[in-house]
Amino acid sequence: MNVNPTHIRHVREALTREFSGHINLDDVDSRPDSEREQAFRSRALAALALRDQAGCETIQAASGVIDGQDDQGIDAIAVNETSARMWVVQAKWSDKGKAGLDLNATLKLKRGIDLILNQEYGRFNLRFQQLADQIDQTIAMAGVKVTVVIALLGQPELATEIREELDRYCTEMNYAYPMLNVVVLGLGEFYRTVLSGIAELKIDLEARVERWSQLTEPYLAYYGTMATNDISQWYTEHGDQLFAKNIRRSLGLTEVNVALVETLLDHPQHFWYFNNGITILCESIEKTGRYGRSSEIGEFRLNGASVVNGAQTVAGISEAVRRNPQDAPGGWVWVRFISLQNCPEGFGIEITKATNTQNQVNSRDFVALDPTQARLREDFALSLGLSYVLKRGEPEPRPDQGCAVVEAAMALACAHRDSGAVARAKQGSAILWEDPTYHSLFDQNVSAKGVWRSVQLLRVVRKCLNDLQAEREGRASAIAKHGDLLTVHIVAQGVDLDQIHTTDDSEDGELGKASILTPTVLDWLIHHVDKQFGTNSYVGTVFTRPDRCRALTEHVLRELRSGRDVPELPEHYQPPKPEPRTRLPDAVKVIVDAGRLANGTPLEFRPGTGPERRILLPWIAEDSQRARATWTNNRNKPLRWAADGALYSPSRLVMHMLKLAGMPTKAVQGTTRWFVRDEGSLADLSAELREEEATMSDK
Repeated sequence: MNVNPTHIRHVREALTREFSGHINLDDVDSRPDSEREQAFRSRALAALALRDQAGCETIQAASGVIDGQDDQGIDAIAVNETSARMWVVQAKWSDKGKAGLDLNATLKLKRGIDLILNQEYGRFNLRFQQLADQIDQTIAMAGVKVTVVIALLGQPELATEIREELDRYCTEMNYAYPMLNVVVLGLGEFYRTVLSGIAELKIDLEARVERWSQLTEPYLAYYGTMATNDISQWYTEHGDQLFAKNIRRSLGLTEVNVALVETLLDHPQHFWYFNNGITILCESIEKTGRYGRSSEIGEFRLNGASVVNGAQTVAGISEAVRRNPQDAPGGWVWVRFISLQNCPEGFGIEITKATNTQNQVNSRDFVALDPTQARLREDFALSLGLSYVLKRGEPEPRPDQGCAVVEAAMALACAHRDSGAVARAKQGSAILWEDPTYHSLFDQNVSAKGVWRSVQLLRVVRKCLNDLQAEREGRASAIAKHGDLLTVHIVAQGVDLDQIHTTDDSEDGELGKASILTPTVLDWLIHHVDKQFGTNSYVGTVFTRPDRCRALTEHVLRELRSGRDVPELPEHYQPPKPEPRTRLPDAVKVIVDAGRLANGTPLEFRPGTGPERRILLPWIAEDSQRARATWTNNRNKPLRWAADGALYSPSRLVMHMLKLAGMPTKAVQGTTRWFVRDEGSLADLSAELREEEATMSDK
């Protein structure tokens, strides 16, 4: 297929206009101008893909670019903690418009995503470290969704083996729920994106409205009912350009959209009643003379139109028509058109914000209408003297004064006899309010005492897990986080819930027993997650699958009954042991003796823990030299710190940095914090050398 060189030029020029000065090119400063320019274009393309898909602003998109050494196959990344979404971009630029994706890049991208999902952040470069806390919070959320964006300055078609590899990956990751999807953007998509930004593409629509009316003061607006088939035609002609001024584009088939499509296909006469409608902002509105002055039917021209609320409704209607094109479902939808012609400056933005941030009713809200919940609230007050909060927006009680219905549902899921209940809870709290899950948790026998005991157990075990997570690294830390509910469930099998009476339970009481049992349960859980499902399995989805939760529960309970000691966790799962001050660090000795690194080899600092990231990264941002050092084959002080030119041991330098940044000094294993780009940490290098030496000795 021929490529239009004008389109390539327009995209290139748009990237320069939008991202020049915002893309980090420090690592290619010393390279020829041509290489720097290619690096900029590739990274700016990744940023543009983020802006387009994640709906973020230019600077935020540029700050999400991590391309460079130790990017682990990922060029850019962004998260939305509110919607539990993550976007991961792999971008390829070609001046001739012939960029493509090969198998090696695909496999590296998959491995990079796996590293993120298993919280192995230390494998990534410092640019990633700046985003690590946000990423960590997002992937820990129930029902997190990951969009893999393949951004190619070329044709968007992938080779068969690449598409099959990505399809297999999606199938593997989407077993429990639709977690991962792949979007491929080509030259055509990027050209349309920059065209809309450069030319401010204007959309004019025609609308045939029934039973219409209008407002003339203070600003002109029309409202009424439109046929869903007419709405679908808008989307067919203009696609996501309809939502140019919206806060976000269509999110595809979400849980809400699936129900919307099913309603339109199965009961189109109900659609108007079940849907909130569509709001469209227009530069101006003209009512045509057709149909005269009739208020039954009116025809309107919407100039400079943009759907600012109802993007999901428009996309859902289009999907329903696509599924049944021969006999398109004839439903109706409420619409309103607002003219901005005589409105004050900024009024359209205020409308967009207001219509997209109003609270929506969801399944959790309807729980407040259930008589069982009303009974529990009374039981809490009369039997326990505690509060039980049902409605969203109500202030939740202090921990010693009661709980809210969401925490109660989580606790009952953990106490349920079926391990599958916690798997469903990990898929998202919304599932807890659906049948049959809801009624299996809140059955007619549930009491305030039973709920409160379960909540107390949940809190005690989660507190223990929070402490234990800080004492474990990488994948083990991820299991402590994602496996919290299953851990509570297993611990519940080892205590007598009926004997829990107060949060001040002694060590001899059931809550005390739960605290003592939790570390053992967690370590057995870590052991069996790796043993049963492999060290490459994503722990987040392990705990959303009922079959795997049931299997893990069975294995761990069997181990507890046997009384066997838990196998020691692998070294890379344990926190680094402080290096002795009285002798040369082993890792440094091994590297120097082997001559593994040449003098002047650059090293990069990467924080080893969340607290280190939060303290050191802002401090490093003030002076990037603070994260850089060079290697000298000095057996005592091998690191020359770029910030002051002095020599340090790896651990002494990290402790010095912590002190300067205002963090209480602590013993650290510095060789796990200093990295040779694309090769690993100093600890990794020394481990490889020891393994090589052991192999040679065996021979």
